[in-house]
Amino acid sequence: MIRINDGEETSASFPAADLTPLLDVVFIVMVFLLFTANAQTLSLPVNLPEASREQAEVTHEPKTLTVSILSEGKPWAVSEERYDSFEAFTTALLTEVEAEPDTTVLVAGDKEAPLGNLVKLMMFLSEHDITAAQVLMEDT
Repeated sequence: MIRINDGEETSASFPAADLTPLLDVVFIVMVFLLFTANAQTLSLPVNLPEASREQAEVTHEPKTLTVSILSEGKPWAVSEERYDSFEAFTTALLTEVEAEPDTTVLVAGDKEAPLGNLVKLMMFLSEHDITAAQVLMEDT
């Protein structure tokens, strides 16, 4: 610390400055910079085992089945096939789901389609324990 004795004053008066506010600001800026700095992520190199093509397991994407409720023409559709009656539609739907039990059923409805058809379809899916169902919606 610099000390100035009263007897050693020079001709120009040198008032002692209080550095506490300056140090407070410097420490606050340092803390801010430390918290906002991007920390470099550390990684360790890992030697992974290599598998031959014969040993590698093939992963399959889950099969999806789109069921549509339409407002014009034939009101029911499984994938691209349209049906006029609910009975023919449900028969085709059950055939598709039983062929591949892990099928995910996607329900897509026209916004002009009657709500009763959606409720009827959901009741059918519930009765037949088809639980992997998703309802597709459009953002408005």
